Amino acid sequence: MKKLFALVMMLCMLCAAVAVAEDASAINWTDVEATLAEQGLTGDFVVLDQLGLKVWLPNGLNAVEVSEADAAAGRLALFTDAENTAYLTVDAVNVEGMTLDQYYENATAAEGVSDVEIVTANGMNAVVYKSESINSWCASLVDTNSNIISFVMGPASEEGSKIVFSVIVASIQPAE
Repeated sequence: MKKLFALVMMLCMLCAAVAVAEDASAINWTDVEATLAEQGLTGDFVVLDQLGLKVWLPNGLNAVEVSEADAAAGRLALFTDAENTAYLTVDAVNVEGMTLDQYYENATAAEGVSDVEIVTANGMNAVVYKSESINSWCASLVDTNSNIISFVMGPASEEGSKIVFSVIVASIQPAE
């Protein structure tokens, strides 16, 4: 966990890089990646074959096997730190007829949810918000088949977690 906190502190320095984007709701991996290199931060992309996407994870978050029960409920991937206190999950669920705009409206109206916005990460639109009830950050994409793909990171109460999550969201892109 200490390594993850050190990473969080270094990522706090990325605020300036993330703010460089012309549109505050648009985020681009190329801009963020350049700043990571300047700061000497390390991590790796993980390919999510089931989704055809890849996401960059900082060193310290490692893949953990998803239980059968969680997989049956839609969990595609789970990454945790060594102490199992910080995590990132990737979940998929089909909600017939759901659109990104409807998902945004639902998130905006939900109790215990704050900081709701639609962002564009590498050309893909997502609803991003903070869930107070489960102490996490969430970014959800809705595909043309009404599949909701959610990237959930916690705990959101950790200092610098919003910045770390912003970097992760900035990295979500089609796998090549």
